Parts: sequence; structure tokens; C-alpha cells
Amino acid sequence: MTATTAGADPTAGTRREGVALAWRILRRDPRAWALCALGWAVFHSLPVATGFALRMVLDGISGGSTSAPWGALALLAGIEVARWTMFLGLVVQWHGAWVGWHTGPRMALLDSLVSDPGPVAGRLPGAPGEAVSRFRDDAQDMALVLDVWLDVVGVAVASLLAVGILATIDWRLAVTIALPALGVMALAHALGPRLRAWRFEARQATAVVTGFVSDTFGAIGAVRAAGAEDAVVRRFTAMGHDRAGRAVRDEVGTQLLYTLSGSTADLALAAALVVAAPAAASGALTVGDLGLVAAYAVVLAGLPRFVGRLGAYQRQADVSADRLARLLPPGRRAPEAVAGDQALRLRAPRRAPADDAVGLAPGEQDPDVAPRHPDDLVSVHPSRQDVPLTGLEVRGLTVVHGTQVVLDGLDLDVTPGRVVAVTGPVGSGKSSLLRAVLGLIPSTGTLRWDGEEVTEPSRVLVPPRVAYVPQVPRLFSEPLAHAVLLGLPPERLDGALHLACMEQDLATMPEGTATTVGSRGVRLSGGQVQRVAAARALVRRPRLLVVDDLSSALDAATEAEMWRRVLTAADLDGTAVLVVTHRQSVLDRADQVLTLG
Repeated sequence: MTATTAGADPTAGTRREGVALAWRILRRDPRAWALCALGWAVFHSLPVATGFALRMVLDGISGGSTSAPWGALALLAGIEVARWTMFLGLVVQWHGAWVGWHTGPRMALLDSLVSDPGPVAGRLPGAPGEAVSRFRDDAQDMALVLDVWLDVVGVAVASLLAVGILATIDWRLAVTIALPALGVMALAHALGPRLRAWRFEARQATAVVTGFVSDTFGAIGAVRAAGAEDAVVRRFTAMGHDRAGRAVRDEVGTQLLYTLSGSTADLALAAALVVAAPAAASGALTVGDLGLVAAYAVVLAGLPRFVGRLGAYQRQADVSADRLARLLPPGRRAPEAVAGDQALRLRAPRRAPADDAVGLAPGEQDPDVAPRHPDDLVSVHPSRQDVPLTGLEVRGLTVVHGTQVVLDGLDLDVTPGRVVAVTGPVGSGKSSLLRAVLGLIPSTGTLRWDGEEVTEPSRVLVPPRVAYVPQVPRLFSEPLAHAVLLGLPPERLDGALHLACMEQDLATMPEGTATTVGSRGVRLSGGQVQRVAAARALVRRPRLLVVDDLSSALDAATEAEMWRRVLTAADLDGTAVLVVTHRQSVLDRADQVLTLG
């Protein structure tokens, strides 16, 4: 799977990828799909038996019989009752498979975003709404392909039975009634590329609108401060008109194909009756035979209808498969990686290959932070270790943005219990240093943790080893306690909030720690957002605390008191601290000051 490039055909490189990905998803649980296919094949084929019952009724009536029609009518009613009773059971079984078809790719992509090595910035879309669109809409497009495959298989079986029976009556009837279906399927294939392009444009426009709405809600204060309300409304209106136009074109094309497919029954019936008329006039065909032709025309109409729907869904899925693949690292953008292999049930975390990149950390196991595997014991008190720990060693760290060398061969040691402060002018590479060390942006050089080389820092230098407070934190729209703990026991909350100097803020919140912070912390002030993010890192009791310039939204007094508490606790616990700061009070407490120029 390949991402599109500017100026290129938006659907180039995506053809047939929807089929490949759908097939991979099916192979994750083939029994579920096979059971559905078998059930729906029976469901769609029962009208073939209904046609026989109808033939018996009509022949009985035309022959003057008074008893045969009632028995045939009873049979006809029994078949229909059985068919729709069966439908209820099939829907229940189908729904479980349907949920799995959605969930599998979503789990695989989420697992990749949090577990695969390397930075994720290049994989994630620029707007959160675009990511939501991929996880929601594009995953559903893949499930729709698997769903319509069930119907295509079912109606194909029913159509073969119907054509075979008609051929025993008159082969010309079988050919005539099948031709319209074949014509509509050819038309669906011809319209495929255009439908694919229209779906790509409509999906992109929808993602832009969704992202703009998300950004607007997250920046209400900035909009009001700039007096830009009218400009935002105008921009949203323009984007909405553009999306509406593209969506209408996509929907009209899709519905046109559906309508043409749906008209097949009328065309097939009319053509078959024209062919059958001379035979009926000569007595070669009975009234029951004509009824059978009418019934089977409806059966065969299902095939082009679902094949036309499959054509539309597969073209849409080709686009969706490519959009989903772009959430994976460039080297893993294959259908099997998007489909994933996660079991769709709750279970303990699996041991990941990255765990071998850093050996065991002997010492006390943190009872609240689950190890990635049972032997991975991580202590929050390095001073109590029998085996000396060396912390973080950085050698030859180089970061290049485009053609600009931001960091060139930098060396750095952050040993347990020490505070290393990084300072320097704007644009000197302070934030890049932290993000490169944590594997959030591409870099070269050597990283070691407790003397062992780290090749995948984004998977290894994470809690409980390392916790990070970015300059612009992101908070979940949850109650404050949940936004800080993120699954840890509530006993840890008070201590972390104390270190982050949140006592006075909590006193002004009517709901206290149950106060919902809003999307990205929109209901909190900038300083509160930064301190909640600091509490979120501190509550994990990391061996290394990495902080990127808290001074941007904190007043000097609050920041000084918070750092006094944090550094005192770090000194007692032997926790290492790597901080970007301009505050002289923090620089004075640092064991080492690294100035970038």
C-alpha cells in the first residue's frame, strides 16, 4: 500500500488494495465468515423453493384442481415463515462477525501507533478529525466489503440454481433472463475508477471538515481573543459547501449504480416473457412455468444488485485501505499489517520485541505499573539497588530537519538522582533534543539505558522507566482524576497533585478531581493544563522525568514552588530529571546545565 503524493492521481496505487485487505481481515476468523456465508446462501436460495411452490399453485388453479392449490399455498407460506425466522438467527451471528471486521484493523492500527518504533508524527494526519475519519469511516468501508461478499455468494448460489432449473424448461429462457444481470455487472466494473475517485474526494473533504470542527472546539478561547468568530463561520461554511458538492457527486454515482442494478428484475422479466410468449401460446409452457419465470427473474435480479453494490464498496474500500495503511510505518504498509492479528478479547499485554532492546532492570517491581513481561522489574528507587545503574547515556545525537542540522553530535549523561537542565535561545534545538531522545522524531546516534543500547527508544523509554511532560500537553476529555491516573490506582493521585501544586486549583473546582477537563483540557487554564500533565507524569513514579519548559504558561511563583517539590522528591527517590527551562531558580538547582546555541 502506498500513500498518494501531491499532484498525483489520488487513487493511483490503491487499485485492488481494498480486496487484498478485506481478504486479510476475513482470514483472521474464516470460520465466522464461512458460517455467515453458508447461512445467507440458504436464505437467498429459499426463494428458489418458493418459485416451485408458486408453480404448483398456478398449475393447480389453471388445471381446475381445488385441493392442490391449498397445499401448495401452505407450502409457500411455510417456506417464507422459515426464511424470515432463519433471518433473525442469521442477523445475530452476522453482528458478531461485523463487529470483529471493524475492530480488528482498529486494534492493529492503535497497537502500531503506540508500539511500533520510530516517530508517529509522519503517520498521523495533520488534524485529529482526519484520524477519527480513518478509524471510523475507513474501517467501516472494509467491513462493508466483507458484508456484501456474503450477499454476493448467497445470491450467486441462488441464481445458479434458478438458471439451472430454467434451462431444464427452455435454455432460451435461462440465457434471456441472465443477460441483463451480466450487463449491469459489466457497467459496475466500468464505473469503478470514477466511483473510486469520487469517494476519495468526498472522504478527504469530510476529514477536513471534521478536523476543522475539532480544532475550533479546542481553540475557542483563541478565536474569541482574536475576534475571529465571523472568519471561522465563513471558513466553515465554505468547507461545508465544498464537502456537500463532493459528497453529492459521490452519492449520486453510487445510487445510480444501485438504481440500474435494481431495475434488472424488470428488464429480465420483460425479456423472458417476450421469449416465452410463443411457447406459452403453443402450450409448450404452462401458467406455472410463466410464474416460475417471474419468480426467478426476481431471484436473478439480486445478483447484479449486490454485485453493483460490491463494485461501489470495493472502489471505496480501495481508497480506505490506502488511508488506513498510511497510519503504519512506511516499511509495514501491507494488508496483513493493517488487518492485524490481535485476538478480539481482553487479555494481558503480550511481550513485545522491544523488551529485549533493554535488559532486565533488577530491583523492586512497581506494583501499580504492570511490567511488559513478568521478568521486567523496574525500580523507582535506584539508590536502593545492589547493582549500580547508569541511567541515560546519549552519544553523537544528530537531528536534521530538512536541510537544517538542529543538533550535531551531541553527548549527554543523565544519571540517577541528578538534574540536567537544557537552556538556550529559541530555535536552538532544546525540544528537538528531548523528542529525539524519546524517539518521537528521527535522529541518529547511540542511546544507552543502564549501559545497554536502546535501538527503539519510543518503545523502551516509556513509563515506568521514563515519563515525559511536553511543552504543549494533550489531555483526555475525562474527569481530572482519570486524566491524571489513566488506569493507575487512585491512591497515587493525591501525591502527584501535591507535587504539581494543584491544591488551590482543586479548591475552586466544585467537583474537585471529578471535574471534566474537556477536549485537550479546554476547561482548564494553560497553567492548569501543564500542571495536570506534570501530575500525569509524576504519578507514574518514573526513574527519569523529562520536562519541556513548563514556564510557558506558569507564573514564576507557582513554577518555583512546583519545582521545589518535584526536585526535593526526586532527590529523595534518586529520580533523574532532564528539563528544558529558562527559570534561573531551576538552573540554580541543576547539577549540570547544557546550553544550546
